[in-house]
Amino acid sequence: RTFSSQITRNPNIYSMLLSAFSFAIGPSYEVVIVGDPKATNTKKMLTMLSQKFIPNRVVLFLANNQKQAEISSIAKFAKDFISIDGKSTAYVCSNFQCELPTTDIEKMLSLLGVNN
Repeated sequence: RTFSSQITRNPNIYSMLLSAFSFAIGPSYEVVIVGDPKATNTKKMLTMLSQKFIPNRVVLFLANNQKQAEISSIAKFAKDFISIDGKSTAYVCSNFQCELPTTDIEKMLSLLGVNN
């Protein structure tokens, strides 16, 4: 209500405000990618997340050899995340409740409600 008259006159100026509002009311997603930063599949997962329009998502990357204390200081819910069979693994969470991890990019995108 506070900004409604200004937004009506100049809607383009307030796109970031509207994005922030959308993020605040949710749903939001937390995506944690665990893997080797040099691996092709890790790069592919991260690229797909950046190329697709997935509003209200936060992406964290955890290298296989990264100390767990580093990630747990930012995201306590991800402290025990590991890669599956040494493959790049995605954990897709909403409101800090995570789906089963996946090594499949299509499945990761599906969990985020994105069709490839």
